[in-house]
Amino acid sequence: MGILFVLIGAFCFAISNAYWKKVTQTIPYQIGMFYRGIFASCVFAILYFGFRAHPFFAGWTVRTLAIDQQFLYTIAICVFNIFGLMFFLRGIQKAPVSLVVPVSALKVFTILTAVFVVGEIWKMPYLYAFGFSTLGLLLLYLDGSQQASAKEQKLGVLYGLASSFFWGSSYALYKFPISWWGPLGFSFVIETTAMLFGFVLVVRDGLLGKLFKYLKAIQIQTYIVQGVLLVAGGLAINLSYQYLPIMVINILIISSQLLSVLLGFMFFKERLSLKQWMGLILIMISFFIVATVA
Repeated sequence: MGILFVLIGAFCFAISNAYWKKVTQTIPYQIGMFYRGIFASCVFAILYFGFRAHPFFAGWTVRTLAIDQQFLYTIAICVFNIFGLMFFLRGIQKAPVSLVVPVSALKVFTILTAVFVVGEIWKMPYLYAFGFSTLGLLLLYLDGSQQASAKEQKLGVLYGLASSFFWGSSYALYKFPISWWGPLGFSFVIETTAMLFGFVLVVRDGLLGKLFKYLKAIQIQTYIVQGVLLVAGGLAINLSYQYLPIMVINILIISSQLLSVLLGFMFFKERLSLKQWMGLILIMISFFIVATVA
C-alpha cells in the first residue's frame, strides 16, 4: 500500500513539475503559489473539519490540531519546505526544467537528515539504490545541459541544489508532524502555510495590486489543475509515511523523474537520447532495489 501511495504522489509531482514551467512563463510564481495554495488549503480544510471523523478517513488524523509546541515545530518544518518550492520555481524561471529538476531531486540531504536527525537505520541496499538513482539523475542532467548556456547550467545547479537542500531535509522531518497530527492534519497545515507564504512573497515583491489581473478563466483553470495535483500528490506522499521508512519513500519518489521523461515521450512525441534511456534504466533499478527492501 505504501509503494502505491508513493507512485501516485510521484505521478502527480511529475506532471506538476513540468506544468510549473508553463505557469511561470505567464504568471509570477509568487501569485501562482498563492492561488494554488488557496485551492489546496480549502480542499484540505473541508476534508479535515468536515470529514475527518468519517470511517473512510480512519487513521488519517492522530489528534485534533492545537496551538502547542508541536504545532510550532510543524509550522517551522512547513516554512523550511516551502523555501524548497520557492527556489525550484525561481530555478525553472532562469534555467530549463531538464536542468533544475534532476538536481532538485537529489536525495543526499534527505538521507543525512533521516539518519543523523530522525535516527532512521541505514541499510546497505539503500546505498546501492541511492547510487543508481543519483547516476541516473546525473545522466538526465547532462542530457539537458547540452542544450543550455553556461549561465543556465550554473543557475540550474545553484537553484536545484538549494531546492534539494530545503525539500530534502524537510521531507525527512515530515515523520514528526505526521506522527503528531496524521497525514490529513499535516496536509492541511502545510498547504495553508504555503498559501500564506505565497501571499507574503506577493506583498514583498510589490505584486499585491496585480492579484486580480491573474484571475482570468484560463488562469483559474491553471490554479485548479495545480491544486488538484498538489492535493492528490501531497496527501498520497504523506500517507506513505505511515507505511514505509523515510529513505525508501524518498528514493522511490525519484521515479517522478522517470515519469516526467516518459510522459514527454508518450504524449509529446519527444525523442529520448541514449543518456536519457540509460538514466531511466538506472532509476528503475534503484526503484526495484528499494521496493524489494520495503
